[in-house]
Amino acid sequence: MSRWRARFHAWDARLSAVPVWGWPVALLALALGAWVASATITPVGEQLWAFGRPLGSPCAFREAVGVPCPNCGMTRAFVWSARLDLARALAYNPGGAVLFWWITAGGVVGAGRLVTGRPRWGQPPALAFAGWCALWLVALYWGPWIGRWWGWNPLP
Repeated sequence: MSRWRARFHAWDARLSAVPVWGWPVALLALALGAWVASATITPVGEQLWAFGRPLGSPCAFREAVGVPCPNCGMTRAFVWSARLDLARALAYNPGGAVLFWWITAGGVVGAGRLVTGRPRWGQPPALAFAGWCALWLVALYWGPWIGRWWGWNPLP
């Protein structure tokens, strides 16, 4: 057996050792964490505040290159998605807005798996999931970022 295959089987054995409720709880915790963190952050103009203090620092990529990085606007997209202002969330970062709702859907799936006791409840077909991941990456994450290089949808 090759070294790579042995490492893969060892990793697979560790993942299989997680209790049946472990992954659904992790999905649910991730979704709840995204909602709580997004609700905790307060947008004031273009600045984000958390616990009475300004959040974040200037983007090093933007300062070095002059163009927003692919993640610029991601936090604001999460914050506005949690406030159900989808138009503003999509304007800041379409990939971030969709990722927020994707994480929320994962939380719903996790809760459904815990309630039904079926560990594969809500699992999409592998090809559909891979296609969705590719679509998100190309059309919603990299696409708008490349568009920003040409002046489309510049962030404040």
